[in-house]
Amino acid sequence: MKSTIRIIMMSLLALAAVAGPAWAQAKSELTIALSSFSAETVDPALQGHNVKYYLSLIFDYLVGTTPDGQPSQAGGLASKWENSADHKRWTFHLRKGVKFHDGAEMTSDDVKFSLQRAMSKRSTTGYAGPLRTLIADIETPAPDRVVIVTREPTLIIPTYLSRSLSTEGIVLPKKYIEANGDDVFARKPVGTGPYKFVEQVVGSHIKMTAVDNHWRIGVPKYKNVTFKLVPEETTRIALLRRGEVDVADVSRERVKELEKEGFPVHMRKEEALIHVWWILGPDGRTPPTNDKRVREALNLAIDRNEIAQSIFGGYAEPAAIPMGLTWSFKDVGFKVTPDMAYAYDPARAKKLLADAGLAGGFTQDVYAFQLPGFPEGKAFAEAMAGYWEKIGVKSRLIPVDYPAFRKMWVDRKAPGAVGYYNVANRDWIGAYAFLEKQGYTPSKLNDTVNDPEVDGMLAQVLRQTDRDKINALMRNVYTRLRSEHHGVPVVFVHSPYAASKTLGKWNPGSVMYDLFLDDLARK
Repeated sequence: MKSTIRIIMMSLLALAAVAGPAWAQAKSELTIALSSFSAETVDPALQGHNVKYYLSLIFDYLVGTTPDGQPSQAGGLASKWENSADHKRWTFHLRKGVKFHDGAEMTSDDVKFSLQRAMSKRSTTGYAGPLRTLIADIETPAPDRVVIVTREPTLIIPTYLSRSLSTEGIVLPKKYIEANGDDVFARKPVGTGPYKFVEQVVGSHIKMTAVDNHWRIGVPKYKNVTFKLVPEETTRIALLRRGEVDVADVSRERVKELEKEGFPVHMRKEEALIHVWWILGPDGRTPPTNDKRVREALNLAIDRNEIAQSIFGGYAEPAAIPMGLTWSFKDVGFKVTPDMAYAYDPARAKKLLADAGLAGGFTQDVYAFQLPGFPEGKAFAEAMAGYWEKIGVKSRLIPVDYPAFRKMWVDRKAPGAVGYYNVANRDWIGAYAFLEKQGYTPSKLNDTVNDPEVDGMLAQVLRQTDRDKINALMRNVYTRLRSEHHGVPVVFVHSPYAASKTLGKWNPGSVMYDLFLDDLARK
């Protein structure tokens, strides 16, 4: 009898040993640890693209996007679309039978309501400005059809309402929001995505649970998905090593260490431009950076090659064009010539400051914060301040959370202060969207340039449908930005995301602030 029991026990142990890895792969929880949640909002109208990590699972966009950032008829609520010959009427055909998490059916009324809300005064999204300028009317001729009518011909509408940019294309439940109000929606959002919102604990986590079946991914593989806010990198890596998180953003300097331990690291090549700018005052640029010589001096003071190696572990390349996104360069035929590269020349930087009457330097505030996908943010700010100190510019480092900085930037409450951003690399429409936000004075939201020549060219791009003319305008914008030193382009970074050893095959794509978890969540 004892020998029989022993045999049974040994068999069970052997079975458990075989079944162990398969059970691990069949886990029902997916956990992602990020260094920052940005503004920690779950209302798409209150932030924009840098909260898409988790919003893209709760909501669907009108226009779908492939992992490499191209508009797709497969991944959005519009199964197809077409434009009129004059590019002023854009008709979107909606998928039938799509339901919100509260059971209401999604229709063209929801699309119209969502677009109007994204363009409202309440909205603080990054790319609503051109839509406010362009859209004259939104027609709903049928529950499964919506027509966007623009005042001028344009090519930007599908991309601006897609997953590749910001959140203006997310479709929200009209009846739910009207019945409950914006404040309730901001605490308990309802979407049509493959995961339903469960809870948010500010400063800690956002949790969601799967719907039974979803048109985008079928029956979700994971019952629950949790995004954890873990600012400290050592803690994120410890959680990864213990198997408590499945994906974590990590600094570039830790990549080789994790790879040696057998953790897959997904590297998104030239994902972002690390770019520095100065906050404008209510009336535009303030001294001393309203002087072109000062802006050039601050650029020449930076050793970009050293930053690429020391801050970003060699996973970065020097940048030369303010607000210049390399993926758009090929689209518009822009060439970065050797003379455009900023040399590291502190002696010339000091001379330029002296020529501007600032031989004794000046003082500026440098805000230090982290961003999603940019855990080195504070170390980067310290390095920049150190370089500027060498040419006599005294930088007051001010540690702050990004939401507080963004409010000062948008409200222009800290004129002349230094901010920075990891700008998503994009194609020409995405590049224009960024330029309109950052470089077009009438946009007002986040303008950091205040240059009439740039304003004039960007205004033409918005209303132009001839690609040759668009390309020429974009090339001229980049040339002007570089010649006037409108910002400090530092490096292009390759962005690493470390994964658990049992996670399986995953393509995080190249769209910034969106890890494209669809494939992971699909059975």
